[in-house]
Amino acid sequence: MTLVGAIVAYSTADTLVTGIRVAAVATAGIVLGNAGLPYETEIEDFKGDITIIVLSFVFIALAALIDFETLIDLGVAGLAIVAIVALVLRPLLVFLSTTGDRFTRGEKLFMSFVGPRGIIPASVATLFAIQLGTPAPPSNPEGASILAGTVFLVILLTVVFQGGFARQLAEWFKVIPMRVLIIGGGRVGTELAKRLEERGENVVIIEERRSAAESLRNQGFSVREGDGTNVELLQKAGGEQSKTIIAATGDDDTNLLVAQLAESTFDTDKVITRVNEPENVDAFEELGVKTISASASTAWAIDNLIERPAMSRWMTELGRSGDVQEVEVTDESLAGKTISDINEVLAEGCMVALVSRGEENTVPEAELELEYGDHLTILGRTEAVDEAMDRLHPHD
Repeated sequence: MTLVGAIVAYSTADTLVTGIRVAAVATAGIVLGNAGLPYETEIEDFKGDITIIVLSFVFIALAALIDFETLIDLGVAGLAIVAIVALVLRPLLVFLSTTGDRFTRGEKLFMSFVGPRGIIPASVATLFAIQLGTPAPPSNPEGASILAGTVFLVILLTVVFQGGFARQLAEWFKVIPMRVLIIGGGRVGTELAKRLEERGENVVIIEERRSAAESLRNQGFSVREGDGTNVELLQKAGGEQSKTIIAATGDDDTNLLVAQLAESTFDTDKVITRVNEPENVDAFEELGVKTISASASTAWAIDNLIERPAMSRWMTELGRSGDVQEVEVTDESLAGKTISDINEVLAEGCMVALVSRGEENTVPEAELELEYGDHLTILGRTEAVDEAMDRLHPHD
């Protein structure tokens, strides 16, 4: 029905006024997206599948209009156009359309280099090239060849060089946040998502209740509606790329199943589950699942507020004015260095507060020598801690 609606909008607009077909379909899409219709997720998934098919036909059609000699004939002028589009026009448009503080400078530069690479111009160029190549007016076979060749060259080179080096560019501009998948959008899941997003992490929430999922979307979260124990849904939500998967529902059976699925199906660094009933903690841990007991965590927070009020208040502000991060010593050049050596290279405003070696945690002395595999806890101002993490583990 969605596809038929798009075709009807296209053909009706063409019948009424020539030249507004694409605009009519785009307008229909905007109206549909804001109409609050059911099956929105299914429509989005279907649209994604159709897009891949349409893209294939568009690029094949565009490539069929040109030959290799056309690209050679464009010469230096063609390469200059590619450079202007990729290095001047696209960054300028990205920065203009992302005015404000929602995106960092690095994120804007990253979007400038690896953003959408030409489906609209490819579609329009293909249409114009076909019309210009016909004998009927306005006939211009040479112009059709130049137009199609230029657009194809821009797409080809930007896809190969910009898209091909997307990972390296993301690391260069420091825009690769830790991807976290949270199953359960209740009070715990929502609060956790807020804290992680404030720290700049990429969070996706899976929530089964439609009303709760809609509420989370309205709050600006990325949400997948459905059963968090469904492996296919976990994959669509990015389970394979997630560094951390957290089961935060109010049902221990669901949390345990999610944790087991995540550990057996995905290569995830951390799988953590919330335990609602204290008597289930031992059973979870016997299965090798990292657990957070809701009752024990609440009691621990209250105890901290009683005995260590200043620290408790500071801990609630983590990621804002101050931060605590843990980094593993995986650089051979750091092994053998002392804590004093490490503190000298750290930015002012942070320090190594704890060294974990195996099961032993110690507040380090200045002359303690590090070993490969040690875990260092860095404490201090947020900016200084971030800089320390880059220096100690730049590829994390």
